[in-house]
Amino acid sequence: MLRLLLLLAAVAPLPAAAEIRSAGDCAAAVAADPAGAREEAALWARTGGGVAARLCEADALAALGAHGTAAVLLTRLAENPGRAMSAGLRAVVLGDAAGQWLDAGRPDLAAAVLEQADRITDPDPRRLVLHARADAAAGDWPAAQAALARAVAAEPADPLARALLAATLRHLGEPEAARAEADSALRLDPQLPEALFEAAAAAAETGDAERAARLWQQLIVLEPAGGLADAARAGLQGLN
Repeated sequence: MLRLLLLLAAVAPLPAAAEIRSAGDCAAAVAADPAGAREEAALWARTGGGVAARLCEADALAALGAHGTAAVLLTRLAENPGRAMSAGLRAVVLGDAAGQWLDAGRPDLAAAVLEQADRITDPDPRRLVLHARADAAAGDWPAAQAALARAVAAEPADPLARALLAATLRHLGEPEAARAEADSALRLDPQLPEALFEAAAAAAETGDAERAARLWQQLIVLEPAGGLADAARAGLQGLN
């Protein structure tokens, strides 16, 4: 994929100047036209955009669903000793690469990149959540629970971390503890899809089918497409 992009860039005529020149420009361009934003970000990179331009290009690739390509770009950027980047920024970029590997369905590569980041700086709550996602994808629920417990201790008001902790507790056979965490997540963000799903799942496992059905239906209305909605529909069928 990367080779193809480079070949296309080599033969395509270049516009006179890049439209994207800042992170703000990038966010607006990616939201409006990810494919066009990727081209503009690549041009910005070739005309002196530096790290910011490469990060913009990765954002555009992610928006296009090219998560693996975005992960490779971010990893190479963070590993390049010629780039003027602080240690903290390199660790953040590696964390972003790990997130892209997770979205690409490669938790093994995500875990490897996270290990690199941890050698640079101690993991913050965001990176701990990424660790937990990689552990969960690999079926290591105790490790996921440990990472999420650290994340929640550091940021108790993070609804996603609490929802994911609820999921790990549910998979570890602790439905009551899962319900408490999921309800905490739901109080923090009543429209967070992960919180709605886990609160419903925990309710179903603790015998409250009426609440489970209501929360799963709410999730489907809020976010009808995607894996969580499909899982909510399956949960509803299980209740029936």
